[in-house]
Amino acid sequence: MATFTSKKKGSPKRWKGQVWFQGRMAAVKWFGSSKADERNAIAWEVTTRKQLEEEAATAPEKVTPLVSEPQRVTILEWGTAYLEECQRRNTLATFKEKRDRFRRFIRYLEQTKGLSPDDTVESFDKKKARKYLAWQHDQRGPNCSNKDRKILTTAWKWGAAYLDHFPLDMPDSFLACQRHAEIRVPRYISPEDDFWKVYETAPEREKAMLNCFLNLAARKGELLKLTWQDVDFERGTVVLTTRKTSTGTAKRDEMPMNEDVRTTMLWLWQYRQGKGNHVFTCPVEPYIEQPYKTAAHVMKRLCAKANVKPFGFHAIRHLAATILAQEGKSLFAIQHALRHEKQTTADRYLHSLGAFAEVSDALSALASRAPASCHPFPALPRFHEKRILLQVKMERSSVEGQRQTWFAAIRGWFPVNSSQLERSREYDSGFLIWKRKKAALKCSLFQN
Repeated sequence: MATFTSKKKGSPKRWKGQVWFQGRMAAVKWFGSSKADERNAIAWEVTTRKQLEEEAATAPEKVTPLVSEPQRVTILEWGTAYLEECQRRNTLATFKEKRDRFRRFIRYLEQTKGLSPDDTVESFDKKKARKYLAWQHDQRGPNCSNKDRKILTTAWKWGAAYLDHFPLDMPDSFLACQRHAEIRVPRYISPEDDFWKVYETAPEREKAMLNCFLNLAARKGELLKLTWQDVDFERGTVVLTTRKTSTGTAKRDEMPMNEDVRTTMLWLWQYRQGKGNHVFTCPVEPYIEQPYKTAAHVMKRLCAKANVKPFGFHAIRHLAATILAQEGKSLFAIQHALRHEKQTTADRYLHSLGAFAEVSDALSALASRAPASCHPFPALPRFHEKRILLQVKMERSSVEGQRQTWFAAIRGWFPVNSSQLERSREYDSGFLIWKRKKAALKCSLFQN
């Protein structure tokens, strides 16, 4: 029976004539969308079915369909078509990430016995997809495996929507696989003191850039691409442009300049460098007066110079959100300051931060409730507590310069004889606080 449907998702609907014969689809033909086309489709089905029955009666062993077998899409064709679409629509960084994921997938097919990039998409079932994701888990970890699953699932949905001859009745092989348990590390947000240490050691132009990152809560690409046409001193606004949207469309947000940003922009305008129109240019040889491309090593260099734990430009954006939340600003104001399209995105930024203060107050009510006789650990004297905190910071430090700084601080506060061992101390409760050990760098950390 003729059906009124569309050939591809989003395309106009037309009448489709189809003939089933001997348990399989024997012929398909598309017509127009009018009533006459409907009649023609029904008449074609009747005529074609009679013709097939006559051929089957005369030569039952050689019944062939009137149309050729439908073309099958190979994995290589599917991946190539999807990446071409990503190159047109996505940013360069997003396209490169998806391209690298597909390259690893194709390389796996080439190196695995019984698989090939020229295999059809239909042949790559859930079992094979699970083996590939498990291999990625073993080689590169659960996070990378889940990322591959996400990108390949997106590509599968795109192929089902836009590719001809893609298996529409076949469920997504990658989506059917379970996600692996991930090891998530919280994003490091630098303390405000570390930011100002980096600010103090930076050159003047990089100081100006850091100041704008903090006061505008800007993304890296928004500031590096900022031009003087985007700065309006009369209205006191800055236009920040980003492509971090669901469709990749450029979005321009007009942000007000506070006093720090205005002063910084006036200084940059007065002492602008180069013939280009960019606000921020590189102050380091051999790229002086040239606009930044990625600024990949700027924060690493400045953090090493300031002797603090490394953090990036995006951590400054999180720091700005943290400061706004600590100052009691509303979620609505923080969302628009961060220029998030959805409030849930801003909520993810501030979820742990907002809950931390309330949880801290709640847990404080559980402290010091037991009778004095039940306390297993007596409170440390303030003198000893400072000494332990310095030792913890020294041992956790990953920068050699920091280690030397902490040693110098401990030596200055507690002069000791480096040839002697540490002396252990015991409290009345019998809990051993200090363990005897050889001090690092042949320096005892405790008084004799």
